[in-house]
Amino acid sequence: MASARDLKKKIRSISNTAKITRTMEMVATAKSKRAQSRVEATKPYSNKLVDILTNLQASGTVEHPLLETRENIGRNLLLVVTANRGLCGGYNSNILSMVEKWLRQESAEGRETDVYLVGRKGIARFRYLRIASVEQHTHFEDNPTFNECDVLASEFMRRFLRREVDRVVVASTLYESVARQHPKLTQVLPVEQSEADTDAGDGESGAGGSVDFLFEPEREKILETLLPLSVKQRVYRLFLEAAVSEQIARRMAMKLASDNADEMIGFYTRKYNRERQAGITQQITEIVTAAEALQ
Repeated sequence: MASARDLKKKIRSISNTAKITRTMEMVATAKSKRAQSRVEATKPYSNKLVDILTNLQASGTVEHPLLETRENIGRNLLLVVTANRGLCGGYNSNILSMVEKWLRQESAEGRETDVYLVGRKGIARFRYLRIASVEQHTHFEDNPTFNECDVLASEFMRRFLRREVDRVVVASTLYESVARQHPKLTQVLPVEQSEADTDAGDGESGAGGSVDFLFEPEREKILETLLPLSVKQRVYRLFLEAAVSEQIARRMAMKLASDNADEMIGFYTRKYNRERQAGITQQITEIVTAAEALQ
């Protein structure tokens, strides 16, 4: 049985750990709020971009190489977005489990996949599984910039247009609300024309039927500019949602760790008090017994 001194040392050690987890919880809370603000700030721009593309689609047949759906998919390009650090619950493991299952399915169907990795956790996992990757990136932190995402998106479009890959998919965690985030595989290329209806939200231009619009400049020039921009914006949005999901997951993990530490401190404090009281009672008994013996 542990002595009162050992229990006191254990209580002090757990208290020091709880201070660290509470600090990490507060830091993650502040970062998650800033990340949520960045996600909300992109919504008006994204919705307006989708509205314009929806109007183009409603005005007639839309043709562009980035919209081309290939019948026989021989090679995929997969971008896996994980975190550089742990201590965020199942955030990384959920993404990697989904990716490993998807890769097995694609391999069973005879499709090859070029893997791009973001985050040290994903890199370490793929190194352990001995799965080769084309590129590895660790510079994406909790505040990804549009320029950083632009480089990746441009590389994906270049390879897709050159027919080096037939499909581009991003594995990341989507942010729906503070209470709900989930890992998902999102197809980025070819751009799905139907996604305008799902992403536009409260847009009014997604109605069916052909609409007679007058475009200035021509539809082709608008598509040539907006479709690449749409792909870049989509990749940027996925990185932002992954960043806020990571911070929310870390905040929840640190809160649970702090709560568990408080419970352990309470348990060991009660145990320490019992041991201390038992020691005091034993000392009193010994003194009384010795005094009676001297009489």
